[in-house]
Amino acid sequence: MEWWLAVVLGILQGITEWLPISSSGHLAIFQFYFEEEPPILFDIILHLGSLSVIFYVLRKEMFELSRFIFRFRTYTFFSNYRNYSDLKGDEKLIGMVIVASIPTAIIGFTFDSTVIGDFYNEMHLVGFCLIFTGMLVWFSKDYRGDTQYDDFPIRKVFIIGFFQGLAILPGISRSGTTIAISKILGMNPEKAARFSFLLFIPAILGATLLKVQDIDETISEVGSASLLLGFTSSAITSYFSINLLLGLIRKQQFHYFTPYCIVLGSILVYASLL
Repeated sequence: MEWWLAVVLGILQGITEWLPISSSGHLAIFQFYFEEEPPILFDIILHLGSLSVIFYVLRKEMFELSRFIFRFRTYTFFSNYRNYSDLKGDEKLIGMVIVASIPTAIIGFTFDSTVIGDFYNEMHLVGFCLIFTGMLVWFSKDYRGDTQYDDFPIRKVFIIGFFQGLAILPGISRSGTTIAISKILGMNPEKAARFSFLLFIPAILGATLLKVQDIDETISEVGSASLLLGFTSSAITSYFSINLLLGLIRKQQFHYFTPYCIVLGSILVYASLL
């Protein structure tokens, strides 16, 4: 892969991952119209670039959570789900991440890359997914819940995880859907954004573990320099994209991207019918 193409894809990933416009959707559009189809692991490495920024942006939360991870009552939690309601503070937040990751993992394992790969070649499907993302984000604009993590019920956390799992489809924004549905279910918008960031960690680490055996093949096909440039450009643009997202949420302007999703999605659907 040419180095400049890796940089372009990294920038595209960094911008679109955090804004509610779907990174996978834009990568699918790029691959379809420019006839470039990088290995899946390259796409994951771009996501890892975005992930590296999360550890910096949430460094205080990550430091606090790290103290509880090994003390978390995982066995007790799964043996008796009622313990979920007894958790407080950081332990409750870890429990929420675990619960939400379950439906995401089930969807990810059920629909493998072969099935999802078909979506990358069907622009009308990508278009419909973008329209869905835009409508969900728009519907969430009037929801300004104040429910704290400690009071968030397990069934609602499971629903959030299900919507994150839907983001396996290109055109459905992971950050857009998880933040929007969290707001609709009553979570404070800023807490919804930070919870969405935390959910990104196990999702991408899990995808990396599934594809890490392809690393030698990916390096051979893409090139180590291009991998590094893609990772770096994704990380740099992710930093600015995340800060822009948080600013929009504070100003209650999260839904401003809805017209973009609907217009782009409609163009893709219309173009597919020609």
